[in-house]
Amino acid sequence: MTDKRTMAIGIGVLLLLVNLGLIVTGFVDGQIENTVEGAVSDGMDGLDEDRNQDYTYDYDDDWLNVSSEKAYFANSISNLEDVQANGADPAYEMIGPFIYYENTTREILDFDYEDDTVTYTGYEIYEWCEDCTWMDDEGVEHASVSGDTLTNQVNILWNTQRVAGMNTGIEYLEIFAQGMFAAQMIEFDLANRAPSIWASEDISAMMTDTVTGDAALAGAYLAAGGSNDMASAFQNLEQSVMYDAVDPSNPDTCIALTCDIGPVLVAGMGAPDGGEVTQTRAALYGYGDRSEPELSAIDLGVYALAANTFLARGGGDEINNETPQLRERFQEVSGVNIINPDTLDFLLFDDFNGLLGTFTLSGVTLPGMVVGLLLPLQSGDYFTAMETYNVGLLTVVDIAGYAETWVGLGLLGSPTEFENILLGGQGTLTAGEWWMGAFGGLDPLAGTYIEVGLNIGDYVGMAALTAEKADFILNDENIGLKTTFSREFVYGELAGMSLPDEDGVQWVWHDAYVASLYDIDEDSAGALRSWVGDFVFEVVMPVLITFLSGNTEYYSMPITHWLFGFSDAASASFGFFPWVSLETNMTFYGSDGIGTGDFSAYKMSTAGETKGQRLAQGYINSDGDGLCDYDYDSSGVFIGYDLPCE
Repeated sequence: MTDKRTMAIGIGVLLLLVNLGLIVTGFVDGQIENTVEGAVSDGMDGLDEDRNQDYTYDYDDDWLNVSSEKAYFANSISNLEDVQANGADPAYEMIGPFIYYENTTREILDFDYEDDTVTYTGYEIYEWCEDCTWMDDEGVEHASVSGDTLTNQVNILWNTQRVAGMNTGIEYLEIFAQGMFAAQMIEFDLANRAPSIWASEDISAMMTDTVTGDAALAGAYLAAGGSNDMASAFQNLEQSVMYDAVDPSNPDTCIALTCDIGPVLVAGMGAPDGGEVTQTRAALYGYGDRSEPELSAIDLGVYALAANTFLARGGGDEINNETPQLRERFQEVSGVNIINPDTLDFLLFDDFNGLLGTFTLSGVTLPGMVVGLLLPLQSGDYFTAMETYNVGLLTVVDIAGYAETWVGLGLLGSPTEFENILLGGQGTLTAGEWWMGAFGGLDPLAGTYIEVGLNIGDYVGMAALTAEKADFILNDENIGLKTTFSREFVYGELAGMSLPDEDGVQWVWHDAYVASLYDIDEDSAGALRSWVGDFVFEVVMPVLITFLSGNTEYYSMPITHWLFGFSDAASASFGFFPWVSLETNMTFYGSDGIGTGDFSAYKMSTAGETKGQRLAQGYINSDGDGLCDYDYDSSGVFIGYDLPCE
């Protein structure tokens, strides 16, 4: 297989004669310069036949408006499908000639007779010539090939976009990761939270004027095979077990059996064991001061009441399109009533759009809700989400309000907090907090390494970062990877050296350097380097560019677009100016008049030893926006883009 870097160098010139178009001012400007230089050398000194100063004598309409023909050829990949599907080496065929009229318009800006200089500007407008021919070296004429001819070639923007979009790519990767967390939470809600809410309501309904909470607990104990001798042990438990119990690490969270998560918590802790489970539950529900055999009897009664009621309501059921009461479960946790079963099935389970769906793109697992819901939400495109899920506006807003807050992007409200006590932990956990913990360490929920964090591939178990350090690495305003510094990081990975600092000093880019940069250990630094270079740059960025724009490493489009303008979808997705061309036409082809930038301006000598030589080059603010697209100082040194014109 041909090395991709070598291949890119070898075939980077798509069009013969056109690579010059990538050099600063463009191929067209060079042609203008050469033509004028020749004219000046031939004696166009701005004097008429009587030696009077009248530059229009030499620089007449024939010079100001010139039309010529230009022929182009392309090396087109003839086996593109095989290249993309099977990784085959590209095979090339020469196609052309594509012949265009090159219509040049020039304007004299200044003719200085004292300094013997002419300053002018110019631009080109190209038109495909149907009747033109081109003669080869053997004298054979070839007809002009249509500018609509499809040409397959490498996407010359591909690697640039992979680097330039790194910070955006990492932001999206974070969204994908938090989307996977949200999917787990939504599945938990459907399987456990909704049944727990119903169970808590059932338990509350058991207590009437004639039936106390103590009696309900005793009845559950007896139904579970308990002894009549211990029925009296349940006196004075109603208040603490049924109403008052709270999470010790978060007193605002009620865990009593008549509260939403009480039944699932008790059931999830497991059956009484006379040891740790019993002791922990007793401490939470206010009977830790009881001694045996009362302690075990009470624990059995509490567990039996909660677990049996929870299971009777479908608690812990596997969630799929055949799960009983699926509509009611979703309505309970989201407040949204999806009556149509097909609509609900698509909303939850469609691989590419469902809240619980996932799909794999080039080995990267993506949550379906990102495509169907999150991306439209980020752009405020509720209509697309409505069409995707076949629901009305108010319904899609309610769905988004539920799902997006689990993702924790802050678009529609504060992130939803998961109660860690349900998994034996403390406090609460949002998607963002989960990501910071899982990024450089273990998944706070599952206790394993996630497939999009630092501990992947050869670096499993190598990174051990705190959530605070992960936050610093990702979000620091100077060296955070979600800033443009990620581009410098990739430069280091590719070049083996850092970019020069303010003193022009470069440093070797290795584990020790990255460790010192972020104040982390070298093992974690190695994992971070691999994550950025081998995972995000090599795997995620190609997937993301294709996912967002449909672009790949190759383009197939008409030659006219290659030459004179096309809107690159990936550039638009990353917020960059999307219009691109290899030639400098006055406007981008197909853009409805979007200009290719300020016109070039030249100062040429008209006399003396420097006659015919270019003395200076710059740009004129031809689009009238007050900004020079390219700016130079008085000595001709380039100083920047889009600067106020002096």
